[in-house]
Amino acid sequence: MGLIINPGSPNWWLSPDIWVTAAGDPSTIVAAPIAGQNYDVVVQVNNPYDQAWPGWNLYACWVVPTAGAIAIPPDSQQLSTPPFGSPINVPALSSANFTFNWTPSFVNGGHECLIAVAYDQNIGFVGSLNGDSTTGDYSCAQHNLGVLPVGTNMSRFHYPFQVFNVADEERELLVEVRQAPLAEIERFHRGFPAGLKLLERPGKVEDVGIFDHADRVDSKAATPIPSCVRIAPHSGKMFAVSGKLEKGNALLHVTQSFRGRVVGGLSVLVMAGEK
Repeated sequence: MGLIINPGSPNWWLSPDIWVTAAGDPSTIVAAPIAGQNYDVVVQVNNPYDQAWPGWNLYACWVVPTAGAIAIPPDSQQLSTPPFGSPINVPALSSANFTFNWTPSFVNGGHECLIAVAYDQNIGFVGSLNGDSTTGDYSCAQHNLGVLPVGTNMSRFHYPFQVFNVADEERELLVEVRQAPLAEIERFHRGFPAGLKLLERPGKVEDVGIFDHADRVDSKAATPIPSCVRIAPHSGKMFAVSGKLEKGNALLHVTQSFRGRVVGGLSVLVMAGEK
């Protein structure tokens, strides 16, 4: 029991309770923040119980788009003030929004990979920041959605992301990409330039795969990496999801699995429009 930040469904890394707005304008939702510009990150915290929960804090941060388990980032990536949490109060049987200022770094290109945790300050929270955990003393959610326009004179796209291993030993991780129905992000339509119209122009991705980020994926010689990758302990490696989209819009889910369990994910909306 306690305060809750809802994870996404069916994809827990697409929380509906974390979103970006224009700075000082909560009515203008932004789905594709631009690096270097100023925005607000809004986190909705829910109290479904008939009692208050004094002593709870709210932690928020941004990270480079990452498919796997995420450790607590450095202070420079934290939105909370003070860094380890801000006291919050949510009345019984209600919800409250909390706002953090955010200027996306050029390190992550403005991509939305935002994480928030509501937790009992007397207990704290441990482990990774993946948004698939809700326990009695903390609730964690993640909004990891990138929007990638494809130029009018090209069809190939390239979206970098990180695979990270937070364990103490080397791990073999399964990294996969699949196209999903656009309807899965219908709830976020207000932030997209075309709104609901983008759902009416589905496209089909071709030659999609996971590549080493350093490869020239526009070359015919480039080949996708094997699905299983080995990552050293407490280390990360940059990859990229790449493919071709001639027209329309396509939603891609990238997942990272360990021993048959999905331990991380991110989504990319690729927008080619009509050519």
